[in-house]
Amino acid sequence: MPSHPPRRPSPFFLFALPIPLAALVLGPVFGSTSDPEPPSDDNGEKMAIPTPAPEAENPFEAFPLELARETPFPLPGAASAPEVRPHPYSEQVRASFRLRVRDAVVPYRILAVTVRPGETLELELDQVWGEGSPEGFLLRTPDGVAPAVTPGRWEWTAPDTPGEAVPLRVESPLDLDAITLNVLILHPFEAVENGELNGFRIGTYRTTPDLPPPPGFVEAAPELLDLRVAPGFTLAQFLPKQEGNPRYLVLSEKLTLKMEAILEEVQVAGIEASTLYVMSGFRTPWYNRAIGNTTDHSRHLWGDAADFFIDETGNGRMDDLTGDGQGGEADARLLFRIVERVQELGEPHVVLGGLSSYRANAVRGPFLHVDTRGAPARW
Repeated sequence: MPSHPPRRPSPFFLFALPIPLAALVLGPVFGSTSDPEPPSDDNGEKMAIPTPAPEAENPFEAFPLELARETPFPLPGAASAPEVRPHPYSEQVRASFRLRVRDAVVPYRILAVTVRPGETLELELDQVWGEGSPEGFLLRTPDGVAPAVTPGRWEWTAPDTPGEAVPLRVESPLDLDAITLNVLILHPFEAVENGELNGFRIGTYRTTPDLPPPPGFVEAAPELLDLRVAPGFTLAQFLPKQEGNPRYLVLSEKLTLKMEAILEEVQVAGIEASTLYVMSGFRTPWYNRAIGNTTDHSRHLWGDAADFFIDETGNGRMDDLTGDGQGGEADARLLFRIVERVQELGEPHVVLGGLSSYRANAVRGPFLHVDTRGAPARW
């Protein structure tokens, strides 16, 4: 049915109306060409008419979506989780919400996550503090904003090309805060042929029903070495020591989360440390046997173990943490107690595992071992 323009009052009808009433009718019909008279207050003074506020812009336009390579900084309006003791480092690295990625809980503003080619990654809000709720949170991808499956829950499918690195960012609607995931696309374990992956020696995994082979290997291309795998750590710190170009490694987000929690607790303890020196991260089975280790089930082979110490001086030895003038066994014992404290706190992003302290020898200083095997172990 065709539409018709609204009917206007007949001029003859208007002439028949008293002047005040005609003005009242004409006003809303034809509008007014003059500015409205400002209202008056109780004293008869003219009141200013407020100017409408411009539409708010997306605050994240100032933060382009890219792979995180720098240590995060405190964002205006963001608040650390309430169970975290107030500390500048915690405020710097913790987001105002927690994210669950598969079975890992992410409280930090940066984390690397590994996926197989074509794998669908599930992300879900685990905890939002303050006035927040899942509604309004966004998952931003290189292809745009991903639709939510339900409020605060998303699914993202990885590309089919191994070796790629893709940034994802979950953004809070309440404050200028976000969690950036550096997603690394694995070379599947099945791509290893005759113990090698593209010429890099892997060796043979002795698997068990309880310890299947790793899902795949991260290609540590030169341009990815400075990529943040956690706020205080880069990909390069967990590389195997063996030669290769490029090199490959297994990387567990459970390990990087635990290492970041240890670094955070070191800061809370008043020790200056920009990172932890990873003496040994991932080892291939071939390299593990080449250096004389006879075990086939070292957690280093699965990328969820690290041998480390604190070395801000850069001399390759444990720093003086106790203030006794030398870096040695007492400093290792102090660091051991800090790691125990991390596990005692019981935060959901810290997985229990092995913890051991190793004495110095003729070629190296003392160091600690941690892993995320899922149950406490000491030796």
